[in-house]
Amino acid sequence: MKFGQASCFYPRLFAYSVDLVIAVGLSLFPRIGWIFGLIYFLFKDAMPFIKGQSYGRRIFKIRLVRLPHNESMEQHPEKSLIRNIILLIPLLNLYEIYLFFFKDYRLGEKWSETTVISSSDQEP
Repeated sequence: MKFGQASCFYPRLFAYSVDLVIAVGLSLFPRIGWIFGLIYFLFKDAMPFIKGQSYGRRIFKIRLVRLPHNESMEQHPEKSLIRNIILLIPLLNLYEIYLFFFKDYRLGEKWSETTVISSSDQEP
């Protein structure tokens, strides 16, 4: 499976928007909310209670999987961390956004050996 599947571009963008709204919403709780928002943002695809699929990705029927065997991210929280922490690093996040919009893949996907697929492509 190659990085950055064009058929998932808009669902990925909309799913990210939903997940960002959730993370920001969690961070609005007084005093410690930012911690919950940050944890959700960094580990949203590896949380076992949401079955390794973020709420945004679940809504848009896509999922993040570990290559090369399309494994669920539930057992690999470190991959989710590697993939998402890039978005918090100044300048590197701008390069990441450029890659996503113009090259249809993310640096975080290469570093964490993950990709986004349609949920129908995932084995039950």
